[in-house]
Parts: sequence; structure tokens; C-alpha cells
Amino acid sequence: MTDRRKQFVAERGVRGGAALAVLGLAAGLGVAPGLAQAQQAAAPAPAAAPTETAGEIVVTATRREEALSRVPIAVTAMSGKVVQEAHIGNFVDLPAMVPGATFVSTKGPSTANLQIRGQTTTNDAPALELPVAVFIDDIYYGTLASFDADFFDVSQIAVLRGPQGTTFGRNVVGGALQITDNMPKLGQTGGETNLTVETYTGSGVPDSPGFETQGFFNLAVSPDAAARLAYSVKDVGGYMHNYVTGHNLSDQKSFAIRPTFLWRPTDDLKLQAMVSYIHEDEAAAGYHFFGQGSVVAAAQAISTSPWASFQDVDGTNKRDIFAAQVRADWSHSFGDLTSITSYRSLDAKYVDDGDSGPLPANNNSINASREFEFSQEFRLTSPTGRRLEYVAGLYYGFENLKKAITFGFNGTIPGQFLGVLTKGTLQNQTAVGDAHVLTVAPFAEGKFHFTDQVALTVGGRVTYEDKKNYTDHIGASAFYGAAFNAEGMEHEWTAFTPRAILEYKPFHNTLFYASASTGFKGGGWSLTSTSPAKAVIPLNPERSISYELGAKVQLFDHRVSLNTAIYQADTKDLQVRSLIGPVLTDTNAGSERVRGVEVESTWTPFHNAQIGLNYAYTEAIYTQFRGCAAGGVNCSGGTVPFVPKNDVHLFVQYRWDLGGLGDLTAHADGEWSGHTQVSPVNAAQPIAKNFTEKRGLINGSLIYEPTGGQWKLQIWGKNLTNTGFMTAPSNYYFYYLKTAEYLAGLREVDRGTVNPPREIGATLTYKF
Repeated sequence: MTDRRKQFVAERGVRGGAALAVLGLAAGLGVAPGLAQAQQAAAPAPAAAPTETAGEIVVTATRREEALSRVPIAVTAMSGKVVQEAHIGNFVDLPAMVPGATFVSTKGPSTANLQIRGQTTTNDAPALELPVAVFIDDIYYGTLASFDADFFDVSQIAVLRGPQGTTFGRNVVGGALQITDNMPKLGQTGGETNLTVETYTGSGVPDSPGFETQGFFNLAVSPDAAARLAYSVKDVGGYMHNYVTGHNLSDQKSFAIRPTFLWRPTDDLKLQAMVSYIHEDEAAAGYHFFGQGSVVAAAQAISTSPWASFQDVDGTNKRDIFAAQVRADWSHSFGDLTSITSYRSLDAKYVDDGDSGPLPANNNSINASREFEFSQEFRLTSPTGRRLEYVAGLYYGFENLKKAITFGFNGTIPGQFLGVLTKGTLQNQTAVGDAHVLTVAPFAEGKFHFTDQVALTVGGRVTYEDKKNYTDHIGASAFYGAAFNAEGMEHEWTAFTPRAILEYKPFHNTLFYASASTGFKGGGWSLTSTSPAKAVIPLNPERSISYELGAKVQLFDHRVSLNTAIYQADTKDLQVRSLIGPVLTDTNAGSERVRGVEVESTWTPFHNAQIGLNYAYTEAIYTQFRGCAAGGVNCSGGTVPFVPKNDVHLFVQYRWDLGGLGDLTAHADGEWSGHTQVSPVNAAQPIAKNFTEKRGLINGSLIYEPTGGQWKLQIWGKNLTNTGFMTAPSNYYFYYLKTAEYLAGLREVDRGTVNPPREIGATLTYKF
């Protein structure tokens, strides 16, 4: 093994000195203000509602502040107040606010992603990118290992659906998530803190109580300067009970801190600096397995609860995420000049039971990641309200992404089919990947107002990517081949991604639009290729084009709000991971077509009452995909996995005015969605498919806030119906079946992570 590979496998610390050096460099360069805060409407905002209220919310989906109802893009937005009251704690909770979205987790938090409009991935190779990009305070989080971050002191979450190939820091094919944290406020001194006590219950496994607390303190340092310190601490017991060890898994134990500083030396110049640190040290995700064979039968004789786990290894999840940023925004008559300088690092180690069962078939599966990223973006945004509005800029990014996956395949267990594959031996293998990614992208977009009713937006982005990579397989196995080393891999990709939007506003509070937008997802190399010849061949980049017709209508003095979108998205060279024999294999599917309808609506039938409906119909198919399974199976015409065809969200809310005693708000929401396919070979896992349906997830809350008081109390419950489902069960039959069972024709034992069971809690919030 070379010295640098030994260094990666053995060394795991975050390079704090390098982080401080980059932060110092950023401080000399400066940058821009954060995204716009959501404007709160008069009525309290519902938890997980499709829109915040029947009032307005301001977003920056087009890189300028605009009311959501005036933005000609499919966007779902939620203010920080709603995020807090709905207990949106991380990315797992986001699908509750996005029509048709699902959270795809195949290996706990180490491999997790959002699915939007048929675009997702379960590939955690360091050289490959996410189809749904994540931007936290304009910092790009582009890997699966960095995806599960904590949300605290959030100003706004906005989800943009469809390709975002023009004005965003990184080009994406499926959508973009904008998470904007609160920045310091000038002239204000005070803060807020909350304490939540909660427990999972009714799952058929031991209850697991816990607590969490979040808050902030804002300090007016001087008339033109302010500082803010936000924090989050979580210690919540796990909801998956491991009957082998007696412990609960899938817990939450973390703390996070984010100091920020704002200085406004003149009316035209604003400087912001931010540092964020998140630390996790908890048990690994607990997996549930079901299907065929004697191992499954023995487990179900003990417990049939979907939150029961039978792992002989509990595992651990440790992660440190550090981010730093300096922004400068200079306003002039010709527009706003913005500079954003960012640094991000990740040090993560995820250890779990690789086979997820009671047999020592694949113990101590280890996923280790170490990453750092530096980016610089310059933007010039014209003043709003002119006949020609424009935004133009340049993005530069560099990433060093390292990952090591260790497997231990134990074929010595008598009678198990795994021994047939490993020839009765114990095989250990580590796959190491190191990717260096350089991205340069100039972009420009202009919007010309022909009249007050008609406008045309045209823009484009040129993306240049230079990727270098090495892959090293240490040890041999029946799954990923003999040991090998492949170095010196380098490839360049260039893409032009234009966008055009025609909008028409015939009446006040009515917008119709038609758009054509394109996206690009860079190519890269598979980490688990079975030979050096395959390892050096990169996957082709994905290129997507989407056509959309939309309408945003507000009627009866904002009492009715209706946003609709009809779209078709075609993606070529789709990067797909599928099970070919017992090996997870990365290939390019020929093409994918996704068609859908999305509806977001709210209705205020009378004062203090609100009803909302979210609906998405999605049809996602492989228009061309040959060789998706062993024997050259043709999956063309098959349904894309993890995409529900029908997804419905409904909420109701009412606020009672108690006079001098204050306000009491009741809220309830629910979600129903059909089953999804779980494999490109749609017939491959018939048992698993039935476990993907969401059959009425009901949440509810009561919030009491006294008149003029400094506190409020919320009693809440999630998944009150105790509905269990999986978004991405994997077929692990080769770990569970006996040889005799395999020869008898058994082929399916599925395992995966299950959504949390019923959770109840109380949150006390105090302002000072």
C-alpha cells in the first residue's frame, strides 16, 4: 500500500489548521448577504404545509428577492418558524413539504439522498455527484456522506424542483435545496432557547425517551455591527431495538454551534462571517429485514414489529462537519456585487453490521470519509424593477473527496449460501477512492419585461469540470474481485446548460409561465468496480432537459392560493446502481423520462382557519436501459425505483383567540403515497415493494402562546398511526439464505431502514 493510502485508512482528524488558513484567506476576500428571510403572514404557519400560509413568502430562487407567488419556477418554501414548529430536524423530514419527494436511505446516514422528479442516487463513490444538490448558506454539500446535517436557527428552507443549470453554484439535474440560516441583526440584543422532551412509543419495542435543545443569542456590538451565536444539542434514544444486543439503534446524539458576525461600515457595504461545527457520536442505523427463509422466520417468531432489528453488531456513527464562510455585498447604482468565499470539511466514520442480521456474515462494515471543499463565487445582480434585469457571475470550486469502504465476507458459516460464493473462506476487502474535482463555471441570465404583463428570461451556464481519481482495492472477495490499484485517472467534461422562461401575468396575483431548462451532472468513476479495466472507465455525465408549464394564482384577497406545474424531463446517460448477481454495479442507463403534475394549494375558509392540499403525480420510466441485471436483462420501459406515482399531503389548522389569555393553535397533517419500485428490474423484489407504501402518516400539535408573553408551549406527535415503511429496501438474500433454500428457488430477503414510529413530545420556548 502506498504512503498516501495508508495515511487515508489510518488518519481521520479534521485539518483544523487548514480550515483556519482558508478562513483567513476568505476574510481577505469578502462576500454577500444570505438569502432572503421568509415574511411571516398574520396566521400561524402550519407544520409541513405545502405553502407557509395564504400570505406571501420571499425567496431567492432566481438569485434575487421575489415573492414566491411571482417566481416562474416550481418552488416549495418554508420559513424558520414553520421548520421549528414542524420539528424539521434534518433532511429525513423534508419530503413532508415537497410534492412527490422521497428520502432514499440505503445505509443509514452514510448513504442517503432526496428523490425529486425521479432523480436520486444511492452511489457513494467520491467522484460522483448528487442529482439533487444541497446548498446550506450557499455552501455546496455534494456527497452522500455530508448530507445528513442538523437544522437549527434556520431562516428558510426552499426546494427548487427540476434542473437548475444556470445561476446556482453547481449544476444539477433534479433540483436544489436552499437552506438559509439566520444571520445577526443590527440593533438587537436578545435571544431564544427551547427545550424538548420526547419519546418514541407504541412500536412494540422498548420506549426511548430523550431531549433536545436549540437556541440563539443576538448581540448588538455597535450601531453598525452585530454578532449571533446559535446552538443545538440532541440526545434522543433510538427507535430501532436490537434484540441480539438489547440496545436501541438509530438514536440521535449530537451538538452543533454556529457563531456569526455582521459588520455594515456603510449603507452600501455589508460584510458577514460565519463558522459552523456539527459533531455526531451515536449508534449506527438499525435495519429491519423480512422476506423468505429460516433466518427471517426465526426473527419474526421473536418480534414482527417493523422497528425490530436482529444485528449481531450495533455499530457507531461518528461525524464532524466544519464550515466557514465570509460574504461581502456592495450595492451600487448598476447593481449588487456579491462575493462568497466558503470552506467545508468532513471527517466521518460509519461502522455497522454489513449483513444487518444475526449471523456474523459481514461484520464491521466500515465507511470512512474525509473531505474538504473550497469555493469562490462572484455575482453581479442588477437592480429590481427595470425593463432589463440580469444576474451574471463566475463560480470556482475545488474538492478533495476521499472514501474507504471495508467489507468482511464470512463464508465459513455452515450451510449458508454465502459460503458457496466465497468458497467457504473468510474474505476481507477495502475499497479506497480519492477524487480531486475542479469546477469553473461562468453564467449569465437576463429577464426582459416587454410589458408589465409579459417577460422573457434567457440564460446559460458553461460548466468545466476536471476530475482526477485513484481507486485501490486492498484484499480480494467474490463480490468485488481481486486486489488491484488504478491510478492516474483524469477526465475533463464541459457542458452548456441554457434556460428560457416565458411568463404572463394577465391579472394581479396571477402568473402563468412556460419554461425549458437544462441540467448537467458530471461523470466519474465507480468505487466498487470488479477489475482495474472497469475501474478506469468513467461513467458518462448526465444531461437533462425539462419542459414545464405552470400557474400561480391567489384569489379572494389571498384566501385561496394555488400553484400548479406540469412537466416532462428527459435525462440521457442516467447513472444507475443495480444488483447484477450479488454485486452492486454502476452503469449508465440509456435514458429516463419523467412526466408529472404537481399541485400546492391552501384555502382560508374563514378567519383563523386554514386547509391545505399537496398532490404530485409522477410517472418515471427508463426509456432505454439494457443490461440492468445478470444475463443482459433489458429494463427499457420499466419504472424508475423510489418514485411514488401518487403522493398526497393534507393539512388542517385552526387558531383560537383566547382574548387576554393568548392564542391556541391546533394543527394536523397527513400523507398518503403509493408503493414504489425498489429495483430497475421491477419484478426482482415483489415482497419489498409492498413495504414502500405510506398508508396515512398523521402528525398533530397544539401550541399555546400567552398574550404578550415571552414563552410558548407546544404538545406534538408524529406518525400517530404508527405506520412503518421503507423507501429503499435492498435484497440481501446471499447473507440470509441457506444453500438448500437457495437451491429450492428462494431469492428474496430484504433489509433497510424504517421510518420512525409514533413520537410524542413537548417543546417549551422562551425568548429573552
